[in-house]
Amino acid sequence: MNKIDLVMNYLNKEKISGTKIFYGSCIENHSNTKDVDVCIITNKVVDEEFYDRYRQFLIDNKLVIDEEIRYKDKLFLSESKIESALESYSNQSEDFDLENDYRDVVNRLIINIFTTKVKLFDDDENYEEYSNRAWKEVLERFRNFGGKTFSDFIKIFKVNWDYKQYWGYSPKIIKDLYHRFYQYHSESEFIRLLKTNVIKHPQKIAVYSEAKNLTYEELDRFSDNVADSLLNFESKYVVVNYSHTYELLPIIFGILKSGKVYIPVDNTSPVKEIELIRKKFPDSIHISEVESDLDIPKIFSSNHRIVNYQKNKLAYIIHTSGTTGVPKGVCVTTSNLNYIMRACQSFAPVSISDCYLFSTRTTFDVSITEIFGFLYNGGSVYLFSVKNKNFYKELPNIINKFAITHVALSPSILGVLLKYSNEIGLQYINQLKYLLIAGEEFKYELLKIAEEKLKKVDVFNVYGPTETTVYATYFNVREISESFRLKNIVPIGKPLPGVETLIIDNELLIGGQGVADGYYNDVIQTEKKFTKINGSIFYHTGDIVEESNSLLVYRGRQDSQIQLYGIRLELGEIRTSIAQIINDSQRDLEVIFDNNMLILFYTGDKINNIREMLEKEMISYKIPSKYINIEEFPLTSNGKIDKKLLLEKVTSNEIRNHEENNIRAIVLNVVESVMQQQIKPDENLLDMGLNSLNSVEIILELEERLNIDLGSLNLYVNSSIEEMTKFIEKSQKLSSVKVTSIVEPKIELKNNPIIRNVEYRFPTFFYARIYNALNFDSQLTGKIYLRKEQISYEEIYHKLSKIEVFKSVLSNDLNYFEVLDTPINISRIEISDARLDISEELRNLVKNSKENNGLLYKFVLFEDENELVLHYSIDHSICDSSSIDALERYLLGINNLSKNYSSYIKEVHSRNKIDGLLREVERFDLQDDEKVSGVLVGINDRVNFTTLNYLSTETRNVYVEILLFLRDKFLKQYQLDNVKVNLIYNIRKFNEALDFTSTIGDLHLGLTYNLNLNDDIEETLEELINFYKENMFNPKAIGYKNFPNIGLDEKKIVKCFDDTVFISVDYLGVVSRKEFEKTKQITSEINKEIKKLNGHKMNITAYIVDNKLEIIFSKQFEKEKYE
Repeated sequence: MNKIDLVMNYLNKEKISGTKIFYGSCIENHSNTKDVDVCIITNKVVDEEFYDRYRQFLIDNKLVIDEEIRYKDKLFLSESKIESALESYSNQSEDFDLENDYRDVVNRLIINIFTTKVKLFDDDENYEEYSNRAWKEVLERFRNFGGKTFSDFIKIFKVNWDYKQYWGYSPKIIKDLYHRFYQYHSESEFIRLLKTNVIKHPQKIAVYSEAKNLTYEELDRFSDNVADSLLNFESKYVVVNYSHTYELLPIIFGILKSGKVYIPVDNTSPVKEIELIRKKFPDSIHISEVESDLDIPKIFSSNHRIVNYQKNKLAYIIHTSGTTGVPKGVCVTTSNLNYIMRACQSFAPVSISDCYLFSTRTTFDVSITEIFGFLYNGGSVYLFSVKNKNFYKELPNIINKFAITHVALSPSILGVLLKYSNEIGLQYINQLKYLLIAGEEFKYELLKIAEEKLKKVDVFNVYGPTETTVYATYFNVREISESFRLKNIVPIGKPLPGVETLIIDNELLIGGQGVADGYYNDVIQTEKKFTKINGSIFYHTGDIVEESNSLLVYRGRQDSQIQLYGIRLELGEIRTSIAQIINDSQRDLEVIFDNNMLILFYTGDKINNIREMLEKEMISYKIPSKYINIEEFPLTSNGKIDKKLLLEKVTSNEIRNHEENNIRAIVLNVVESVMQQQIKPDENLLDMGLNSLNSVEIILELEERLNIDLGSLNLYVNSSIEEMTKFIEKSQKLSSVKVTSIVEPKIELKNNPIIRNVEYRFPTFFYARIYNALNFDSQLTGKIYLRKEQISYEEIYHKLSKIEVFKSVLSNDLNYFEVLDTPINISRIEISDARLDISEELRNLVKNSKENNGLLYKFVLFEDENELVLHYSIDHSICDSSSIDALERYLLGINNLSKNYSSYIKEVHSRNKIDGLLREVERFDLQDDEKVSGVLVGINDRVNFTTLNYLSTETRNVYVEILLFLRDKFLKQYQLDNVKVNLIYNIRKFNEALDFTSTIGDLHLGLTYNLNLNDDIEETLEELINFYKENMFNPKAIGYKNFPNIGLDEKKIVKCFDDTVFISVDYLGVVSRKEFEKTKQITSEINKEIKKLNGHKMNITAYIVDNKLEIIFSKQFEKEKYE
């Protein structure tokens, strides 16, 4: 029993009631000491003999009697004693003499107890009240002595090893003091809340994400390290160009802690758009995953740095549309940020079990509430970008899995989500507490759908421009009155706490705590939009609003600013940008917003590929959806452009031609229904308003109507009704026709002759040595679909000839790859169906070539009337599955070819030395080899299957799920403490200089993971991956370097990292149900081949099939049979 339990038992026996407070050494790392620091908040008076009994209790339990301050003065703290300490604190001197200033020493101890780390029992909630008051007194004294930072606090209150002399604070609790200091001293709401959570819930998950979860302690530590690094820079502006990952929150928190200004840019924007903003802040600090002033991974991995947080009036600058073509930077203050955090908590409060969804782009101000709103009461946040292509499919499951309670969406996104969520998905969405809808007008039609499908969620229509800090008004749509229903109107509601509203000339003006500090370096626009009325600043929204039944109702815009996909856009800015790109002063052009899309009208000759021109220099949501070439602009009687007549031209003279073809009619019907306009069959949908939102909606609707999987349908490639119809027809045809081999007699496949003119040699990698020495036959066989207009045979041949491994053969002794000056092994054949299956023939050709010391692959380019299909079979010794993806991207011109395979092998060999690897053996060699081997030998070699849940298709997350399964179903069942597991992993980019992303070769790694019953699997796997990556760690490459000749040291390495790793897991990605069923049929044959390498090991293969994680085991280790 520890000493706290001993003391608690004793106090309970003595029937001592009140809040018990343990402090000092009782709760620190030096808790093995024998002294006891405890006090009780109580007004109860004990008998005099109690203190004698207490001393005897301490002696009996070999605990220290410490009466430097007498027990009767420090053991029981009455209300009057605490009040006396609080009242006298401000008049106390700096230095104390225990004998002459005894009463001041007692009072200082009481103050210290209420301002440091403690452990409470039987708390009746009075400790926190006294703690707040004590800190108020301490900080008042701190400020009176001129203190500003935590460094000043350390000096003023003498936090050093002589603390007892002054009755100050021990250095052992400096971290705790640091957190509590900013919990009470900071002017930033988010810092106070963050520190409160670090004190109360340090190990609670604050941030959930696919890649990594962060506890509150980690979130605080990482952001402190970012702040410390930023303080080395003079600039106060930080431009953040980062993807939607867990790193974002510590980065943003760190920027604000350092007193600098957070400026987000969209990492998916064209470079020109990003540079436009960066030019406004020429000396700014830039944080990015590519070119960055801060090395974020290195900063996160550093030891915790205590930082003197800095103050700044501004918190962040978010850019909105401007009429000049240059976005306006809205300057939002720390005070504004405090306001919106408290305002959201007032109507959508967060409790300790609640979880926000952070899905909004950082360049939109709604993201601010998601980044900071979860901090109240120890809540959490989950990162999941709305730009994720599977957002609508995955969101309901994520809501369920992470118990998400707070979600903010635009009306458009909510509409799609409700339309395509099935019954289970709607059940999950109904588990939300609060759904905040913002960014566009909340139409009454959407309200009816929400009321029908969302029975439990509180749905709020929230409104506010960026200039008034995210939200200014709110309305719970469940409270809508009959009068509004009769008018088909959803109000924007009433002002949030701290907001004032005025309606002047039908325009809504907003004042109060959320009004921003104007526009960055734009005095003219600031003075125009921000007006002082009766001593208060009000922002001119430009929104036409009326008041009805004490609620505000949105009626439209005064100017040309519109809202699209939840984003406010200035039509003038868009027109200016397009005019600059077209750069033709002889043309007239106009941008009009109609039917929820942007339409560009222009005069002069028709501009071919106009959309492609704009895509290169404009962000996607500003690019018009439709392009109308006209002779001249029609004018009204007063000389203005007649927009009504222009819009009539959009649909005039479009002759409908509904074919008898049923699929085509369905496609046409779906596309027109989703895009809400008439469309010609050959019209490019990219020019008609196709975007990421409605493209998802089209595919989902077609899948439902046609009962077909269209996961491979890319509407940006097949972008017309005709092309979509052909794609679907061909998919249906291929799914119904089974072709097993070449049936056309004219086709004859053979290997091309090679010229054995050796240009150079490079060492073989260990995979090639093992595969060939053991006669292991493994080939990667498949097809790459190409369009005739995309690439020619000559281009394909030329590109393949640049790839080192496609000119390489193995030397007879297996020591080298010999690179030949020889033709590429490719055949070109015209055929009636380019998709004909020739995989078996290709495998035989490669096997034959290999047996004759020839090239290790075969390509065949089939060309039919419609397409080119490049069939391939490549020996595993020169290619892994990631190389196939790299090859396809290279051929299509998406990626350039990177370093040769020989460069990769050279780097691996140079960075892995035997001495260093032998030192790592002890770290990895933790399992009882004999026991684990005995268990696996006793398990039947019998292929079986199971299905697991998963969150993400990312490899590391899949491996986490499998490792959790193995821990629960294998380690526990066979009572094993530790098992080594080989995880097939692909690391191709080790740093900027060692980037093998596009390298063609066998680069796959086997990570040795020590699985035990106690580790945090996700965190341990993350650390293991980073270790392999940072060190380019590859022990098997050295252990097997001279295989089959292995020395004594190499044997030690091989034993640790291969021979005694009895379980191997390989995740092969997403496949169709048809592909998976085909794989299942040949699994036994595959395992027989793998046993040549692995013997009696257990092989586990994983696939994602129909949104399920399907697992294949080579052994039946569970007692019950899998279905």
